[in-house]
Amino acid sequence: MASITSTGVGSGLDVNTIVTSLMSLEKRPLTQLQTQASSISTKLSAFGSLQSQLSSLGDVAARLMQPSAWSPMLADSSDSAAVAATATASAVAGSHAIEVQQLAQSQVLASGSYGASSAVVGTGTLTLEIGTTAAGTFTPKTNGTPVKIDITAANQTLGGIRDAINAAKAGVTASIVTGADGARLVLRSADGAASSIRLRTADADGDDTNAAGLSALAWDPAAPAGAGRNLTQTQAAQDAQFKVDGVALSSATNTPTEALEGISLTLKKVTAAPVQLGVSIQTVAIRKNVNDFVAAYNSLNSLLRNQTQADGKTRGTLQADSTAVSMLNQLRTMLRGDVTGGSGVSGLAAAGIELQRDGSLLVKDDKLTPLLSKPEQLSRLFAQAQSGSDPNARGFAVRFKEWSKTLTGETGPLASRVESLKRSVTDNEKRQDNLEARLERTEARLRAQYQRLDSQMSDLNARMAQMKNSLGIG
Repeated sequence: MASITSTGVGSGLDVNTIVTSLMSLEKRPLTQLQTQASSISTKLSAFGSLQSQLSSLGDVAARLMQPSAWSPMLADSSDSAAVAATATASAVAGSHAIEVQQLAQSQVLASGSYGASSAVVGTGTLTLEIGTTAAGTFTPKTNGTPVKIDITAANQTLGGIRDAINAAKAGVTASIVTGADGARLVLRSADGAASSIRLRTADADGDDTNAAGLSALAWDPAAPAGAGRNLTQTQAAQDAQFKVDGVALSSATNTPTEALEGISLTLKKVTAAPVQLGVSIQTVAIRKNVNDFVAAYNSLNSLLRNQTQADGKTRGTLQADSTAVSMLNQLRTMLRGDVTGGSGVSGLAAAGIELQRDGSLLVKDDKLTPLLSKPEQLSRLFAQAQSGSDPNARGFAVRFKEWSKTLTGETGPLASRVESLKRSVTDNEKRQDNLEARLERTEARLRAQYQRLDSQMSDLNARMAQMKNSLGIG
């Protein structure tokens, strides 16, 4: 705010002190607005914290709404270097013996040696097929389509042919391996016996039965060596062969997912003795679910209690705020009403989750622990969806998720309250700006008035001195 700092010179009138005293009275409404602005800002911050804690509770509830959250299964292998496993919620607790006789692998074919990847091979057409090779006979995959790859002068080098095969996306990966004897084209199929390769050539030199030009890359298991079978097989395609509890099985990959329901196996090496696989309920994860819910609830309860506290020396920022007080009451009301529509545990207290005097929850292990091996009851308690019109048919996680969503939605009471406070901030800022402008004008007016008075008193003093001097007084 602009100010004039001169004081009375001839009159001895202290203009600054007078104006400052008068302006301190004028500024009281501005001070009140500034105090009000600080209070609104503090409330906005408090509601921001409430939104965050409520969202956290909603997130935990959403996770616990899933029945799978209450049936986490653990697959434990006695030799994870040979057989590893992961279990899903659909797995059944028990034990199994796994034996691996053979791992799945891809077919690998290698060309003869060339001077470099830039060496010219020849032009023509390659025809790639995927299928099964047995006893030297190739059988194309049912409904499979041969893939023709044109090799022209633009891509007739070893590197160009590699790129053309990869671009065809025919189920074969081509690469170049370079060693002391030169560069070789290497072809690799997917894992499994049904991923064998047949590569036939239509050589531009007109002879597909020799090993010259593009024919050097031909591979037909039924053809004679050197005449349509010119690549070298360094690895044959094969399925994994294994046993589960003595039942012989096979798989095109080393990660069979259907051998045991709800369990994905990873076969890593041939076994000399059966690997024991134990499948059990992961009670630690179930206990964590309960603890996570209680912790999220308690955090929100504590924040609401502190913010709405109206007694004692420390009053809460949101004490007497209807939205916050209503939230606290609703939070505790949510715990009432057993889950209907089933048998077994239906209330939180029966599961060892007890309400305390301060509104917080406490987990009693002596009641919860026996239920960890009966996760279906905890699943019902938390994740049961509402059927019919009875709201108590909903599990507690379902209730809290819906409540959180209602409160934090764009049209929910929290959003409405926050928007109201933001409008109050904007209104307060405008009122402060207007009042500051008025105070500047008032101060300027007061200073001008008292400076005129100062000038007049100074002039009067000068005249009195002159009169005294004329009359010989003093």
